[in-house]
Amino acid sequence: MYLDHRVLAKISQILSQMTMQVILFDSNGQVLWPEDNHKELTLPEALLKNPTEPLVYGGFTLIGPEDEQPLFICLSGDNADVKSCAVLCAELINTLMRMDMGQASVEQSMRSILRGEAEAAELEAIASEHNLPMEQDRCVMYFHFAELDSEAALNILKNVVDENSTDIITEVGRHAVALVKTVDERFEFADMEQLAAAIENTFVSETSHPALISIGDVRSKLTQLSESYEEARAAINVGRMYHPKQQIFVYRKMLIERFLAKVPEDTSQEFHQMMFNRKTARLFNDEMIHTIEKFFENSLNLSETSRQLYIHRNTLVYRLDKVQRIIGLDLRAFDDAVTFKLMMLLGKNNADRKGKV
Repeated sequence: MYLDHRVLAKISQILSQMTMQVILFDSNGQVLWPEDNHKELTLPEALLKNPTEPLVYGGFTLIGPEDEQPLFICLSGDNADVKSCAVLCAELINTLMRMDMGQASVEQSMRSILRGEAEAAELEAIASEHNLPMEQDRCVMYFHFAELDSEAALNILKNVVDENSTDIITEVGRHAVALVKTVDERFEFADMEQLAAAIENTFVSETSHPALISIGDVRSKLTQLSESYEEARAAINVGRMYHPKQQIFVYRKMLIERFLAKVPEDTSQEFHQMMFNRKTARLFNDEMIHTIEKFFENSLNLSETSRQLYIHRNTLVYRLDKVQRIIGLDLRAFDDAVTFKLMMLLGKNNADRKGKV
């Protein structure tokens, strides 16, 4: 279950009034309050098994919330008064969480829809309550911020998006925001890419922190919108693997990358090493790889590539001839270029796949 920042702010305000030391943390052990505490805690197994009962552990009293709530509390001390205080804090948090769930805003409701948490009957009730058409063309734009919390990002996005539109912006994680964009018959993905680029520039200029942005496919029904959301998340996860320097990813443009991501790592390694091995290590140094990547970026255009690399056209031709002589592929020929590109991308399948958004 996702914890809305507004609820967290209310909980933090209550805890700040307490005279004893209190730590609020999530089910992963990440400290949520105090904000200046960046430690990660290891949750005792006994707490996870029975979270609603106070647990004395190393001079501290720990307690969890009701079922499915993502919060835990740690108070300094282990006497009866501290245990009673822990129980009271847990009940206050449970009450605030229940109140928040009962007063769901359109943003909170949309978050439930995107995450696939709303059943069919509940989804229809949400649509009726917030005047959301069940059938309307929409797509999801997903924003991930490694160094910016979602509340700050949300405030910037609200200034960028037209407040009179039917678009909806909602937090979907501590460092992630989703924009549900309504589109019409004139819609083109190029327009969404331009919007994404403009928003990314805004984030960089206002926060000095870049954003990763992805775009899912268009869906015509509200019941299908979670599919666009999952596509947008998948586009970022796959995009970061194969194009780590890129900021914007469009799901429908990433067919090859999505296919390669499904290739088993041992198979990827086997084919990658057919091209990149000890015998070719000297050939494929950083300069040569940069030259080839730039050549591919410029659609195999010799003149434009040499201009961007600040080298003579003949120097570029010499490097490509050298590649052809050693591995037998002429990168100026489309089929050979595709073969080389695939082998190069397969090497990135062995990168760390953890840390998905």
